[in-house]
Amino acid sequence: MSARFGPNFGKLFAAALLQEMSFFLLVHVPGYFETLGITEALIGLLYAAGAVLALLFRPAFGRILDLTNRRTVLLVAGLLNATVVLALATTTVWGPYLWVLFLAQRVLQIALFTTMLTYGADSIPIEHRTQGLALFGLSGLLPIALGGVVGDLVIEAFGYPALFVLASAASLGSWLLVWRLPLLPILGHRPRRGFWSALAQRNLLPLWWVTLALSIGMETIFTFTRTFVADRGVGSTGLFFGVYGVTAAATRILGGRHYDRIPQRPFVTGALLAYGSALLLLAVAGSSGVIVAAAIAAGLSHGVLFPILTSQVVSRARTAERGSAMAIFTSIFDIALLASAPAVGGLIDGFDYRTAFSAVALVLGVGAVVYAIWDRRLVASEAAIPA
Repeated sequence: MSARFGPNFGKLFAAALLQEMSFFLLVHVPGYFETLGITEALIGLLYAAGAVLALLFRPAFGRILDLTNRRTVLLVAGLLNATVVLALATTTVWGPYLWVLFLAQRVLQIALFTTMLTYGADSIPIEHRTQGLALFGLSGLLPIALGGVVGDLVIEAFGYPALFVLASAASLGSWLLVWRLPLLPILGHRPRRGFWSALAQRNLLPLWWVTLALSIGMETIFTFTRTFVADRGVGSTGLFFGVYGVTAAATRILGGRHYDRIPQRPFVTGALLAYGSALLLLAVAGSSGVIVAAAIAAGLSHGVLFPILTSQVVSRARTAERGSAMAIFTSIFDIALLASAPAVGGLIDGFDYRTAFSAVALVLGVGAVVYAIWDRRLVASEAAIPA
């Protein structure tokens, strides 16, 4: 595997696996907030505030990634994250202390995820990039499968403080592994135009659009599934995310070797529609079987979409601006959270889960159609320009 995906792949995968396990244990945080008497709408607003902070830091962070060694960023952000997550175990009431810790963790989480992904894109040979990123993505999918189940068990046995201690320990383990990664050279010799030029690059715009649609669906599921299953009284958080993670991982393992060779636009379009169908299934779910079907549809979609979109962003962006492009790519998930969490939380409070999840499914359907038309026309117009 090292010969195919680069000599650092195994070490980076292990570090990312532990870091993502720390993140996905925290999928239970909305449940913790509910024990403090907080409504869905307020939970959505706090997550949106975290997205705002991450967006405000994003241009500077993209510049840092373009100019600074990735390992240095991982070491600084990783130690801070482990400390902040551990401090969450000392919270007991809804107030400023909890808000500051939660918001800091959200910003650090985005920084670590973006940097890990960028390091992976730097170190995987270009001819195997999409497959390598698909397999690297297992470091995030396996924790999805485990985080919900392990979190359920830990909370039931020891309470939420133990969950935060375990998440901090996983983050610290990742930080220790990062020390074993080499310092890669800073890439690119062309003039760096900056974060905003990469954002406006014409052939990246359809990718930003389809990523926004996908992230609206993902943030809806990851923010509200815990409270949804409690409200419906069917299934569990662990069941849903366990099936989701295993399905997405199996999709990557079985199909990843084909991702560099297939026509990618039809796959992206179909997978986004499949994610919308998962939300429709959740909207009408009245049994554990439907919950499982929704998890399978979402997992299949996630398994296809994320590595293909990541690889396309890396391939279309300038090498010298790869850090900024990856910062933009991951910032779209913050934008989606900022827009969708309060809106979906408000729809749930004002109507019900059926209305909220159906509305998000419609957004994903429209997004898929617009992307397919936009990207096809863009590629055709660029091909028609004389070399």
